[in-house]
Amino acid sequence: MLKNVIVGIDFSECSYNAMKHGISLAANLKAPLTLLYVVSPDAKLVIDATHKDDSDILNFAEVKLKEWVNECKTYLPDIEVTSKIRMGKPSKEINAEAKFQGNAITVLGTHGCSGVKEFFIGSSAFKTVSGASNPILTIRNNIDIHRDLTDILVVIDDTLETLQKLKYAAVLAKNFQAKIHLLGLYTAKYPEIRNVVNAYLERASIYLTEKNVRFETSTTEVTRKIDTVLLEAKKRNVNLIIVMKELELAGENVFMMAPFSERIVNRSDIPILTVPVDTNIYPKEI
Repeated sequence: MLKNVIVGIDFSECSYNAMKHGISLAANLKAPLTLLYVVSPDAKLVIDATHKDDSDILNFAEVKLKEWVNECKTYLPDIEVTSKIRMGKPSKEINAEAKFQGNAITVLGTHGCSGVKEFFIGSSAFKTVSGASNPILTIRNNIDIHRDLTDILVVIDDTLETLQKLKYAAVLAKNFQAKIHLLGLYTAKYPEIRNVVNAYLERASIYLTEKNVRFETSTTEVTRKIDTVLLEAKKRNVNLIIVMKELELAGENVFMMAPFSERIVNRSDIPILTVPVDTNIYPKEI
């Protein structure tokens, strides 16, 4: 699990910030780092207007990738650092590369302003996350935050998939020697729902104790879920929030990404790790 680190690159300040987070992950996970650039139909935007043809774009990308790889190697002298160029739609190609490498964590900047612009903002970052079968770390641009993880917020609610994020949280916490903050969300006042959340918190506590990971637990009433999560994260001064790629049924056996997962990626100033759901837990027929 988490044996490869991939960073989506478009040579903007946004993707440079993502690369810095990728360096931190690679160093602490002791995992190879790949800088991935995708040549898409509007890739010419990454260079000046005098460069028109694909050969110029590729030459430019190869030179810049070499520079960025060399910079990474100064921080990762004992870690393999490589670059790769793929052709096509960025959201599709970056997920394909993650599947090809296996056991990968992908790092993406959000709100970039150049290069494959649509990939790094709003709905396109969402497309990448929603289409991924591996964990994706999304990082807002111009956010000054400590890149080495110290405190991780893990949201526990009453959904079937909520505990699946713990295995990723434990791996990151152990490698970074970070503390996990388990936050139980009471989304309704019904005793049955509160009991479910409390039971999940207890199971999470047992799991983290067995993994020898530092943690604390707390609960809160939910008004607006995203606002509550972000407020609680800032109270605890965390530098990572881990959420599930929550899914909703949209017709028979068809799942779509839930609104919460989409909006928190776009709104959070704190890096968000969105982890995939094992859909085997869901009913096969409705």
